[in-house]
Amino acid sequence: MTTKASPVKPTHFDIEEALIALIKAGILYKKPKDSKFMLGYKQRVISLRQAEDPEKFIHESAQTILPNEIKYQQIMNDFKSWYKREPKILESILALYKLYYELAKDSFLSDEEVNKEAEEFLIM
Repeated sequence: MTTKASPVKPTHFDIEEALIALIKAGILYKKPKDSKFMLGYKQRVISLRQAEDPEKFIHESAQTILPNEIKYQQIMNDFKSWYKREPKILESILALYKLYYELAKDSFLSDEEVNKEAEEFLIM
């Protein structure tokens, strides 16, 4: 009898490591350190390090960044277009967002759940 091990969810250490890899890729491509790109990812590292509960923080962040499967696919396609000439950044950013996806996917709402919540909202 074989048992299938459930996949291990990414930890805050995995997310931090992926963010730092992305910052290093930005440095490799000489992204200005005061650019929105670099400052945005730096702020994510700082916020993660300062979080009272880093695991809860990364789950909430992932759910905010990726509220549904459609948004995930859109973001991934956008990144592939934007960073196609900077392969290290593209590789790093795709790896980061795959981790976010693993954290967020269990909270994606099905069409049925969306319909139910919409009906409940309209009744209130």
